[in-house]
Amino acid sequence: MPNYNPKLTLNESIKQMNGDPPSSIPFIVWLLENPASPIALPGNIDLYRHDCLHLLLDRGFSLNDEAFVVGFTMGNDVKTKRIHLVLLEVLSWLLYPKKYRFCLAQWGILELGFAYGRTIQTPNLNQLNFTNYHDQTLSQLRSHLGINPTLLASFEQIEAVMGQQLSVS
Repeated sequence: MPNYNPKLTLNESIKQMNGDPPSSIPFIVWLLENPASPIALPGNIDLYRHDCLHLLLDRGFSLNDEAFVVGFTMGNDVKTKRIHLVLLEVLSWLLYPKKYRFCLAQWGILELGFAYGRTIQTPNLNQLNFTNYHDQTLSQLRSHLGINPTLLASFEQIEAVMGQQLSVS
């Protein structure tokens, strides 16, 4: 887990991030996950907000981290149904380039993020205007939104066990 400094403001943290530029996102990923797409799934989110969620969820940019953030975003969107999650799992497995492809190992993490997103007191974070919170620290913003850092650390441990189970199978 990246352990972004919770004492930094959202704005300071965003400036330190090294996420993918919009030009590197494959078209099929954009088509299913970006709000500007005519066929985007519920939970769709622009890249800036997506990066903000990476910070708030204390996630890097590994495929497992992406699965958790995407699952969380979908779970937190009140329009998302379980069928949308299954559809993303299948379509990402069949159509996404390897670097972005969610396989069996990530499906469980996607589901874990989805379940956690459902529990957050503030729904539809994919539509939140994060610029209103630029001067809040990550810690303050997590508290305000109901994101629990202790649970986030627990999810990482659960994912490690899930990974061990898959490698044994």
